[in-house]
Amino acid sequence: MAQPVNIIIPAWNQVAYSRQCIQTLLANTPEGAYRLILVNNGSTDETPAFFDSVPNASVIHFPENRGFAAAVNAGMRLVESGHVLLLNNDTLLPPGWLERLQAPLDEMPDAGLVGPVSNTVSGSQQIETPPLTTWEEIISFAHARAAEYAGRRRETARLVGFCLLIRDRAFQDIGLFDERYGIGNYEDDDYCLRAIRAGWRLVIAEDAFVFHYGGRTFLALDPEMKSYRQLLDRNRSLFESKFQPSPHERLDEALRARRLAEAASQSLAGGNLKAAIKNGLDALNHWRFELLAWDVLAQAMEHLGEHERAALLRQQAQNACRAMENSGPPSSSEGNSHDGTDSNCPL
Repeated sequence: MAQPVNIIIPAWNQVAYSRQCIQTLLANTPEGAYRLILVNNGSTDETPAFFDSVPNASVIHFPENRGFAAAVNAGMRLVESGHVLLLNNDTLLPPGWLERLQAPLDEMPDAGLVGPVSNTVSGSQQIETPPLTTWEEIISFAHARAAEYAGRRRETARLVGFCLLIRDRAFQDIGLFDERYGIGNYEDDDYCLRAIRAGWRLVIAEDAFVFHYGGRTFLALDPEMKSYRQLLDRNRSLFESKFQPSPHERLDEALRARRLAEAASQSLAGGNLKAAIKNGLDALNHWRFELLAWDVLAQAMEHLGEHERAALLRQQAQNACRAMENSGPPSSSEGNSHDGTDSNCPL
């Protein structure tokens, strides 16, 4: 029998959202499939009393707001076994949400972190939705989405911590969140990159939809978002100085190119030149700076006796490398729009 998932919900005030979230969780999550851990992050409204009233929940109370990372870490320290799921208190959970999130862990042994799609989230988990103004509309949309995208998975370079499922063995490998990020921002990017470097894949369950109001805590803390932007800049600098990430660790297109280039390299080693060339070209169409793809294509041309083309490909690889060094990698928001159509591959 599978171990219950440890669901950790931190909250600073905003008790009305917490009530909605937990009401949908209790109604739409199989009994016995989870353990609920609630972290009151120094709330001054009715959150402490409400958390204490939730049946069978483990509750932690902080005297002040210590930020997202410190709150989820407190919950994580209570975990003895099983997967871990971090959940914002301004989410709504339709029927089947947890089962659909867990499915990739059963299907993909190297999937370490899984996230859903949502109406309000940064990055590639964001999808277009119709106006979802009632609970009935949310359920209907989630059901239709699950049917249309059943079983579809997509690897990504980044998942957002609003609803983040962490495999038990990945949690053992990666550990706790870095609390230097303070109130929040980039602590989930940090965790995702540590997962990637530990050999785990990040996966979006395309058939799992979780409704997210979005930004409730930050709006309450800073209605004009001035300190939010300052914190974002500070934490971005901390993240970049800590990791100096490569493009395939941050950008979905670069990550996809790397996977295709790896497949091309394997095909080349196996003597399948046609597959090597196809995957190499596909890689460059995603991300023209993928040097492994250039190298595989050059080697394939040499195998075919096309030495001039091979030399030209190696020159193109050097040009791409210089272009990357001169311009630097784009941000994650820029990267999602790059389609690689300017690769100028001479094949």
